[in-house]
Amino acid sequence: MKPYFAVLFDSFLESMKSKVLWVLLAAWTLILLALFPLSISKGESYVFSNGNFKSAKIILDQLAAASNGKGTRKHKAIYAKLDEDFQGILKQRQTNQRRISIGKMIESFNKLLKEKDLYDAAVWPTAVKRPELKELIENPNRSDLELEKLNRGLIDLAFEGSISSSSGQATWVTYAGLRLGNGLPISQSQLRTIIETVIFPLVMRLGLGIGAMLVAIIITSPMIPDMFQTGSMHLLLSKPISRSLLFLTKFVGGCTFVALNIVYLLVGLFLYAGLRLEIWNTGILWCIPLFIFTFMIFYSVSALSGLIWKNPIISVVVTAMFWAICFTVGLIHFFFNDFVNSQGQTQRVFSINDKPILSTQQGRIQFWNEEDRAWKTAFGEVDGQKVLGPIWLSKEKSMYFARPARLPFGISIGQDTRLELAHLPDFADASDTSFQSKPWDDGRLDSGPELPSDPRQLFAWKDTFGVLTAEGIYRFDAEASVKAEQQKSMLGGLGFGLTKNLIPAYPAMTKKFEYKKPLDIGVDPSFARVVLYSNGSVIDLKATEDGLEESGQLSLDIPSETVAILGANNKTAVVCPIGMAPFVIDLEAMKIQGRIETIGEDTINQVRVDTSGRFVLLATNGTVWTVDATGKSCEKPSIAGQGSVFAIHFNESNQLWVAHARGKVDLVDLTTGSSITSIRPRAFTSQMIFDYVVNPFYQVNPKPSAMNDTIEYVLKNSKNKTIAIDRGDLDLPKIVSDPWTPIWTNLLFIGFMLSISCWYLYRQDL
Repeated sequence: MKPYFAVLFDSFLESMKSKVLWVLLAAWTLILLALFPLSISKGESYVFSNGNFKSAKIILDQLAAASNGKGTRKHKAIYAKLDEDFQGILKQRQTNQRRISIGKMIESFNKLLKEKDLYDAAVWPTAVKRPELKELIENPNRSDLELEKLNRGLIDLAFEGSISSSSGQATWVTYAGLRLGNGLPISQSQLRTIIETVIFPLVMRLGLGIGAMLVAIIITSPMIPDMFQTGSMHLLLSKPISRSLLFLTKFVGGCTFVALNIVYLLVGLFLYAGLRLEIWNTGILWCIPLFIFTFMIFYSVSALSGLIWKNPIISVVVTAMFWAICFTVGLIHFFFNDFVNSQGQTQRVFSINDKPILSTQQGRIQFWNEEDRAWKTAFGEVDGQKVLGPIWLSKEKSMYFARPARLPFGISIGQDTRLELAHLPDFADASDTSFQSKPWDDGRLDSGPELPSDPRQLFAWKDTFGVLTAEGIYRFDAEASVKAEQQKSMLGGLGFGLTKNLIPAYPAMTKKFEYKKPLDIGVDPSFARVVLYSNGSVIDLKATEDGLEESGQLSLDIPSETVAILGANNKTAVVCPIGMAPFVIDLEAMKIQGRIETIGEDTINQVRVDTSGRFVLLATNGTVWTVDATGKSCEKPSIAGQGSVFAIHFNESNQLWVAHARGKVDLVDLTTGSSITSIRPRAFTSQMIFDYVVNPFYQVNPKPSAMNDTIEYVLKNSKNKTIAIDRGDLDLPKIVSDPWTPIWTNLLFIGFMLSISCWYLYRQDL
């Protein structure tokens, strides 16, 4: 073996003596030195951003009215303090309904935060009743930050319901101690989660996966052709060594050159992330062998090309063509997979008298058509939305739902969300012939009143439904909504949102609402109580004649920004924070009864409770768990689709509807695990092309790009497998991939290419 070690050692020395190596190491050093001052810091900020405005149109209309001396004293006072340019724009809006960009309003409002005399006791008489503002009002020596907080509170009061209150929590990106731009309205731990889950994979994919890999191929491409220079091969073969092992030794030597660069750069990035960002992500170190392995895939092609043509330029061109082919095949597979398996992915399953209805990740409502054996999309081909609900009201024989924009991280775009209802009397009574059309026809659809600002969830409540928002919990009043629409018509559509206050279609269920995001709600099936999760705490709300009244609160001793979902019966609540074992809460004693360690750290994204109080939990990995009413027993039932379930729902008989891949739906008896009803849609042409052409070809084709899935997998912290800053983030499409399959398939490809290279070299007359 000594001759081979000698060749390998010579390759290592050749790498160490290479000027290119030292140039690259110097470049990596400069990049790391430039990156090191970049850090993050926490602080307090009350500046406005786009996501703070729930109804920008109402605010602009109110300010425009104030420019003409109309409206409330608060609106007039704020208008008087606005800069002259924005005042002029508002006057033009009053006369000709000129459109105003939200950016202009944000800029002007942020200037207001610095006004030292915005507060006027006569204009804001209730401000002193708020403890957080009273202290600031009574302090004549307010700091700039305290002034900003006071003015933000006053503006929030002036446009209550149209602006989200600020928590003051912010995180800054800093460079050498200097803050860059405005603070981000998230905590440091949330930003670190985004960095680990989004930024790190992006840097690895673009910076190392493409840029550095291309440089490595160009630099190492001459190594194999140089073996065939006059005298080089004869000198090497004069020793008692085989051609194949000589080639493999040279191949390892080229990998050693690249490994030196990758180790140096990734160890530097690991230390930077730990020391400056406080992210000690060992996945960065695991990326070292993964990137070396990825390079070996390309280098096996480059090496064979070097053997055949003995020209480094041709080796680079052939390797680039190989990359282009693999990239094209992967791209085709990605789009087909997205169209066939992801876009139509079920988000919610619902049933009316055991007739299943689906809502998809595209914001589409779908009804089952037995004749065509297909799901029929109802009420518009909408995209980029999510479905709130649906809720069935038997008295009206209608299904209510809403479709706001689906944005990550709880971002609001300042648009009102309209309630929609589908008239389905034939679902309540099969003999009802009120409609001759199909249930999914647009003629069944009608619109209801605008929902309260920033709706998060619709939930069934007695003979109507409730609405959870960032500002409160509301109950839908069907009779009042009709009167409100009539009154709005009498006002000619004007009133700047005041009709909601004149005859509220959504009366508040709570007298006060001081809970903060992230929020989730669990409703006891008997409607005796409602349980809220808010900012790391569990709040018990008892049902009264007037609505809901808080009866207890419990802190879970977890980071306040942790997103969690929950379910509740009359005595027990199960709270499921992401990446943690679920808590079992005794609601009578208001204490933690225990943890469900059987589930472990799987992230739960749906919780359903049947009329007996039994819980069913659905994890983001598609696993269904059942938990008894006391929270003491947990099992993983053997049911159809287990491990690939997208949505669950109890019917009135406590049987479970289970929706899984490609619109497959089963009605399951949890006692026996058997399927009572099974729905299997017929396969479409696009699905068959994917199953029998695109996917098989992709599987046998080398997949260097698929190594990105493996790299992203190891980069994600085990507790951050699901990135979520808001409850709605758990509803984003599930992307199912196997991070380890690319290693085995690409390893076979490398072995095949090296075998061909050794055989080709053995056949050469040297």
